[in-house]
Amino acid sequence: MKKFDYVIVGGGIIGLTIGCSIKRKYPQSSLLLIEKEADVAKHASGRNSGVLHAGLYYAQDSLKSKFCKEGSKLLIDYCNNKGIGINRCGKVIVAASAEELDILYNLYNKACANKVDVKIVDEYELDEIEPCAKTYEKALYSPATASFNALGICMSLKKDLTSEGVQFLFNNKRLELIDNNTIHTSIGIVNYGTLINCAGMYADKIAQSFGLNLDYLLIPFKGVFLEATDLIGNLKTHIYQAPNSKLSLLGVHLSPDYQGKIKLGPTALPCLARENYNWLSNLKFNEVKEVVWSEFKMVIHNKNGFRDHLLVELKKQSKQGLINHSSKLVKNIKQFNFNGWGITGIQPRLYNLANHTLIDDFMVKSINSSIHIINSVSPAFTASFAFSEYVVEHYL
Repeated sequence: MKKFDYVIVGGGIIGLTIGCSIKRKYPQSSLLLIEKEADVAKHASGRNSGVLHAGLYYAQDSLKSKFCKEGSKLLIDYCNNKGIGINRCGKVIVAASAEELDILYNLYNKACANKVDVKIVDEYELDEIEPCAKTYEKALYSPATASFNALGICMSLKKDLTSEGVQFLFNNKRLELIDNNTIHTSIGIVNYGTLINCAGMYADKIAQSFGLNLDYLLIPFKGVFLEATDLIGNLKTHIYQAPNSKLSLLGVHLSPDYQGKIKLGPTALPCLARENYNWLSNLKFNEVKEVVWSEFKMVIHNKNGFRDHLLVELKKQSKQGLINHSSKLVKNIKQFNFNGWGITGIQPRLYNLANHTLIDDFMVKSINSSIHIINSVSPAFTASFAFSEYVVEHYL
């Protein structure tokens, strides 16, 4: 039997930053990080959009608001210290109508309440900030928004943990609870002091296997960007549409990545299974049945205008459909030569089975000697360094 003070399940950004926080607070502790894939960041973290959020979207009393602004500063510091690429390009949020203008002013008020640096600009000021963008009368400018190298950060954190003596168990396909402090893995029985579940898309299932009674289910939303790699540097800032406030989705944006490469997206379509990156890939019968049935109930109950969202997303599944949808963001969408789709990502959204709504904040639960990060919804990557300090301080 192998023994560790701490076991982390999941090698995404949350598992990696929690590992670093543990080693900072308890440098002599033994730690094992378990990952079912061959390396870290193979799913949501490594397929992240790479947008560093400033914190203007989130309710003042939410964990998102609490950790996004602080996490952004910590992530920038980490990138600067490690020499990891970051593009501090800023962001404009534009309106296509008077109705969307109201959304911008609501966002402005929320950002001010969160003490986030934002500014309402007119069309002339917008033209100076980002000449490509167009808006209806006013736009919202966020200078603190940036782009980062998501995979580069994750691989650097892995290197940090390795240098601190953390052990990694990759390709682990077996995780069974034997008792409150013992699990069965692919290398046999492991005893732990505390286990932290950071399994992302499967966090709910692992939490339930540890005895947590959850009235929630993680639903996969598939996102993909179009890429225009021949126009590096032709876009100065992120250009975002006014967000869908009903579903807490930020919507389509035209963005320069950390290298200046331009991309358009993402789509946000519920998919058939938790790792259904391509049309018929990674489909497991019981999982598909559970996910599709829950998505069907979301359509039937239509909370937060889910049906309208679905209809819009279906139109964006083709290259031309996404381009047409995004034409309201810029003066001339045809100046961008989008030559192909990028890497597909899947974002887990926590679905409340009782009231058929999506949970829009981080959720942490504990039982016996285990901590479970049930909902690490966007902006989890931006917030990760601060959120992880919170988890270690309050739960370990």
